[in-house]
Amino acid sequence: MLALACSLAGDVFLMFEGLFLPGLVAFLLAHLAYLALFLRGLPWLPSRAAALAVALIGAAMYVFLWRGGLPAALRLPASGLMVAQAVGRALRLRDGAAWRVALGAGLFMLSDSLLATNRFVQPLPLAPLWVLGSYFIAQLLIAACARPVSARGQSGT
Repeated sequence: MLALACSLAGDVFLMFEGLFLPGLVAFLLAHLAYLALFLRGLPWLPSRAAALAVALIGAAMYVFLWRGGLPAALRLPASGLMVAQAVGRALRLRDGAAWRVALGAGLFMLSDSLLATNRFVQPLPLAPLWVLGSYFIAQLLIAACARPVSARGQSGT
C-alpha cells in the first residue's frame, strides 16, 4: 500500500508544472517500498545471475540516458535494484505469482526509462501511451500478485 500511495503522489506531482523533482522523489520512495516488499522472507539479491543481468541492462540504459542529457541528480538506480530483487525472488520461489511480480517490476523500470528518454533525450512517438501503459500494467501486476513469503521460502496465500 505504501508503494501505491507513493506512486499516486508521484503521479499527482507530475501533473503540475514545477513539481517534477518531488514527483521523482515520490517514485523513488515507491521503488524503495517495493524493494522492501520483495525482500520480505528472502535474502538481498537472491540470484546473482538476475542481479548481473539487470545491472547490465540498467547500465546500458543509464549510459544512453546520460549521453542524452539526464541530469546527474536523477541517476539513482532504484529501479534496477527493485527489478533485480524481484527477478531473484521469482527464481527462488518459482511460482507464477512471483514471476508476474518480476514482470511488473521490469515494466516499472521500462516505464521509467521511457519517461526519461522522452523527457531528456528525444521525444518518443505516442510516449504517454507507452509510459502510462507499461506503468499501469506494472502496478497492477505487482499489487495483484505480490504475496508474503513463508518461513519455508514459498509464497503464502
